[in-house]
Order: sequence, then C-alpha cells, then structure tokens
Amino acid sequence: MSKLIHLMLLPVLVVSLQLSAARAAEACDCPGDKVIFGLYETATLEDIQQLKVSTLIDTGATTTSLDARNIKMYVNRKGRRWVYYDFYHKPSGKTVSMHQPVSRVARVITHSGSPKERAVVRNTISIGSTRHLLETSLINRGNFPQQLLIGRNYLKKSGLVDSARSYLQSRKQ
Repeated sequence: MSKLIHLMLLPVLVVSLQLSAARAAEACDCPGDKVIFGLYETATLEDIQQLKVSTLIDTGATTTSLDARNIKMYVNRKGRRWVYYDFYHKPSGKTVSMHQPVSRVARVITHSGSPKERAVVRNTISIGSTRHLLETSLINRGNFPQQLLIGRNYLKKSGLVDSARSYLQSRKQ
C-alpha cells in the first residue's frame, strides 16, 4: 500500500519542484546586464561564417572549446604561433578551413595522465543578446552532439545558468 501512495505522490512532487525552479528564476536578483542561460543553447560563431551550432553550457569548464579537425600549429617567420584547422558544421555538412594566430597554448592533463598541448585562439561568439570575443580552445569534439562547449570565460561576463532548462537565450537548431 505504501508503494501505491508513493507512486501517486510522485507527480505532485515533480510539479512542485518545477514550480519552485520557475519561481526561483523569476525571483532571481540578477544584475541588469546578466542573463540566464539554459543547459543547452544555440550559439553563433561570428568568425566562422556566422554559423549556428548546438552548444553545451558547462560551468565546470574554465575555457570555451570549439570542435576543430585537422589541427596543425606552426611558428611563422616572425616567431609567432599560428594554427590551421577545419571546422565541420554538422547541420549543413559544410567544412570551413580556418587560419588564425594562437593566443596561447594550453597544457591539458587527459584521463590517460599524459599532458597534451591545445591551441587556443580568439573567436567572437554570440548567444541570444550576448556577444563576446574570447579565448577558445580547439579540440576534436566529433564524439559529442554539441560542437561548442561554453566555459566560465564566457559566463563570467554574461550571466547565470539554469541547468534544469534549455534554450532560454536561443532556439534549438
């Protein structure tokens, strides 16, 4: 009998939690220049032909990461690092070849324990009404559904995250 009561109360509990989350978002004492992002958003890569991509908002990541293929770093005659890479836009099937200066090289410790070097470039990314020129690390995200991972370097300038909701600043692509 108690299992039946628990099953009957479950929908009430779910609705109650949803209402609490909605009230919390409405009662948010956010500064006027901050917005609330959902767990997933659609971003525009302004430096890569204004392409729109599916995006994961990740407060645990320090730096924003972009899906890049065929990444090749080199040092030019003036001693500056540059990188060639291809951006494959999943929705359209279009590949855009990019050539950009490297703003820094990040050393990332992987799950296997060996550190890897990752090229970091500066790109302009917009989500809804927010737009930032920021450092973006290049990595093959081909195994992930989202081609862009937004990290804290974007969020600290923009807003807060409601992880229970999605597409608060953009439409699903």
